[in-house]
Amino acid sequence: MNIKNLVLFGFIVCIYSCTDNVNPNERFFISQHSINKESINKYYVTLYPTDNSSTKAYIEYSCIKKFNDSMYIKEIYNPAFKLISTKKFSIDNNKVSEISHQRFYRLDTITAVYLQNTTAHYITFDKDTAYYNVNLKNKDSISLKIDRFTILLKDTLVEKKPAKIVEQITTDTTFFGETVKNTSQYRSRYIYVQDLGLWKSTLTTDNQIQERILVEQLTQKQFDTLSKHGIKRVGYIDFDNTIDADTALVLCSSQADIADYYNGGNNRSGFIGGKGNLKMFIDKKLDNSKLNDETGYLTFRFVINCKGQAGKFITNEADFDYNKKQFSKQTVMHLYDILSSVEKWKPCIIRNVKRDSYFYVTFILKNGKIQDVLP
Repeated sequence: MNIKNLVLFGFIVCIYSCTDNVNPNERFFISQHSINKESINKYYVTLYPTDNSSTKAYIEYSCIKKFNDSMYIKEIYNPAFKLISTKKFSIDNNKVSEISHQRFYRLDTITAVYLQNTTAHYITFDKDTAYYNVNLKNKDSISLKIDRFTILLKDTLVEKKPAKIVEQITTDTTFFGETVKNTSQYRSRYIYVQDLGLWKSTLTTDNQIQERILVEQLTQKQFDTLSKHGIKRVGYIDFDNTIDADTALVLCSSQADIADYYNGGNNRSGFIGGKGNLKMFIDKKLDNSKLNDETGYLTFRFVINCKGQAGKFITNEADFDYNKKQFSKQTVMHLYDILSSVEKWKPCIIRNVKRDSYFYVTFILKNGKIQDVLP
């Protein structure tokens, strides 16, 4: 056997041996990039109040790192790239078992305390119901008792990829010492897609519906580039490299003071009248023939100044496997023309002052048709 064939044989053996070592269900819990290296999933999280008041939207990052052959660490970051929680877990056949869990707040940290001689299976693909019981406590004896059990397991397909649906009921009880402060119950629905990990989740309470959807997968290098932005804001846009670079947008303050897209609370920037009105506005101007049978996620990021004028548009483009792609120029420009034709947007208001802010609109396209518009 010559050197070339020997190398090829060794490569093939490595592929098969590495594949055999991967638990089949890891492909649902963990994105394909995280099996041998770190991967970051980027989610849009939208809150829909049940009283029909204004929706809220923000971005969340989930970073999964392989700790050893049987254990992973999951880190959750907020839109400002601040670490807000860590979870260490293992995967054993159909079960994900929680080993440790911490949540970080501005001035506090709460840590999981598990019942003795129990295993915290917080997700399972077994037919048997999996129970999860844990206390999250801080140094001042404030604790959050979480009881969770699974009510539905189902196999399905998402964009021709195998997927699993898990529905759970969770009861949260907050204590101060031994005194109950508050009890709430909610229903969760998770969709895990092979090689993507958590693809979508919906959490329903009495007051709101929280929807989380995967919109992009980042490498660690890409995430580090975004998070270590120095003086630049989270949604930073280079004004010299935009679709409308030759068009002036008058800012009400300096570019360094543009507010991030999640600022403003109930007075965040957006389309006047909300998502429903934006969809109707788009439908009136849309020419489906210019969507060119495109499929994927096409995101426009731009600035809304304090007067409600929009400009400095850039795009992020990806297919349904979250790989970078390039949409046809006609499709991009047609949707840009629609968004840029909005005469007035709702500006961000912080402490009763109208501010310049970043904003984004994502078109989910499938076979030349708009499936949804986010946020």
